[in-house]
Amino acid sequence: MAGITRFNITDKVSGKGAWRFEDSKKLWPAANSLYREIFAALGMPLLPGEEVIDCTKTEFEAGYDYQLGIDVILRHVVGGESTLQEKFLFTDFNTVTVEHCQDWVTLEKGDFYKLKANYYFVGYDPTGCLQFDPWVLLDWPCLQRVTAEYRIPWHLRGNYKDKARASFMFVKIKELPEEVCVDSSSRKREHRAPAAPPEATATRAPLDAESELEQPELPRRNQRTGDRRRQKVDSRQASMF
Repeated sequence: MAGITRFNITDKVSGKGAWRFEDSKKLWPAANSLYREIFAALGMPLLPGEEVIDCTKTEFEAGYDYQLGIDVILRHVVGGESTLQEKFLFTDFNTVTVEHCQDWVTLEKGDFYKLKANYYFVGYDPTGCLQFDPWVLLDWPCLQRVTAEYRIPWHLRGNYKDKARASFMFVKIKELPEEVCVDSSSRKREHRAPAAPPEATATRAPLDAESELEQPELPRRNQRTGDRRRQKVDSRQASMF
């Protein structure tokens, strides 16, 4: 079985917002590579191979985890599967956005209440370079617990573009508690940043215990030595004896 499975709705999407679906598909390879890198670093590498299951919108709604809010299935080398929902955005808002209501008129609940995926990925590609920056992968059950503790400053906003009627919860990525973030672009940058060079300090070679304790003796007054040069002691030193 493939390590990454996606679902592709073959029905043609029409309307002003249809471009988002096509542009999102272009980012699938970048997302797949990122998931492999993240889970390998976590000690949960994914199986090789990737597959896309084509289905109609009706088939997708009838099964394929539509009701669970799952976009991707991840299969690990050690066994077991993880599920993930992803959101690709093309703005520069740098927020985590989750659907609050599918229809703010009827108040039909959205993914914020119904999502059953293990992970939630949000990635931005504002320049169209087919790379994410910023991005964040969230532990969804952990995020639910922290939300219940009122530790995430969520905001609510309706979407009125392209005749949409959904509402969304959003929060700045930088405002998320560290514990809900599995990995993120900012964390990657911190790990790649070179460490500051240590301050230069004067050091000397360590001495062994005996040499450390040995101190040269000054000749005492009227003391004869084999070396006449050692008899010329500084008058200030000689007066000390």
